Amino acid sequence: METYHLKSKLVENDKEFVIQTNNDANLGAILSTVYVDGQVTEKVQCPHPQEMNPEELLSLVKLTHQEQKWEIETLLDAYRKALAGGNAEMVYHLGTAFFYKRLFDEARQLFQAAVTLNRDHHQAFNYLGMTQLALNMVAEAIESCSIAVEKRPAFADYRNNLGEALLADNSCQRAVRELEEAVRINLYYADAYFNLGLTFVLDALNIEGSVSRADLPAKAADYFKKASLICPDYEATLLEEAMSALHRSDLKGAFSVFLKVREAKKEKHRREFAAFYMKFVMYPDWVSEEVIGDRIRFLQAEIEKNPTYVDLHTELARCFLEYAKLSWQEGLQQYKKTLQINPSLTRAQHCLDKVEREYENIGSVLSDIAEKS
Repeated sequence: METYHLKSKLVENDKEFVIQTNNDANLGAILSTVYVDGQVTEKVQCPHPQEMNPEELLSLVKLTHQEQKWEIETLLDAYRKALAGGNAEMVYHLGTAFFYKRLFDEARQLFQAAVTLNRDHHQAFNYLGMTQLALNMVAEAIESCSIAVEKRPAFADYRNNLGEALLADNSCQRAVRELEEAVRINLYYADAYFNLGLTFVLDALNIEGSVSRADLPAKAADYFKKASLICPDYEATLLEEAMSALHRSDLKGAFSVFLKVREAKKEKHRREFAAFYMKFVMYPDWVSEEVIGDRIRFLQAEIEKNPTYVDLHTELARCFLEYAKLSWQEGLQQYKKTLQINPSLTRAQHCLDKVEREYENIGSVLSDIAEKS
């Protein structure tokens, strides 16, 4: 089978974005890789039928390459417009798209712009902290995550992210306090249990040889087991390797592999969310029935796995209300079309007036919910 290679280069803010696409006969797939200044930020693998004629295969390689190139061009164009526009919510949503595309420098600038525009935007502070942590800006990540927790102390995610930043800072005791609060808020929070396990392993490494804390590895093992029982997404082979090292008292080796397990799960999560957050960029109004419908289905599936996770229920409630707003908007448009066809229909005009008033109220309520959530 013939192998086809395509390469494109984009330059933005002194950064070089390179997209390389080729077909792999052994995998039976089209591979597309994005590099930023020589570092891989994303890999996409698209399987194709084994029996394809050369023309069809070349066409598929070109299509895959163009889609990847278009996504990067669209992101960069939206980046420029969002920073110039001064809308904190749009800047924040675009930041999430860059974050899940692993374009962390741009994501950090966008989240920083969002919190500058709106100091009460707790979601942007939370994502800013996660982005800074991904860039190994640990002190800054602790500060941003602390602000998010201060603004919303009952959000388990924010507590977990702050705990993870403190763990990266080797501040084990402070990390334990935040992570224990996260699992107090959400008893079935697998990621927080996993981070607690990591914290106890690191704490044991820091005081290795101390008889008084010989129980730390056993505590860590309990937390890792809880996390894996709650969530099946941890890579089983790696997890088994890490647990084996822990049982052998190879704390340094165990800690290293447990970190790989956590990063593998994060990468899986990133791939699942990347397409969803890209839709905020693709749709000019940043939201559509298709986008919200996809999000509703995703949240419902997550709630089946974590039925007591209040953050998921809260977000699902907002999604249903946003979906209802779009339905009202569509109904409003249909009344307007009705009156365009026949302006003499007084009852339709009366209904339109009422619908417009209620639509304004719905928008006001949703804005209020967004500000207070």
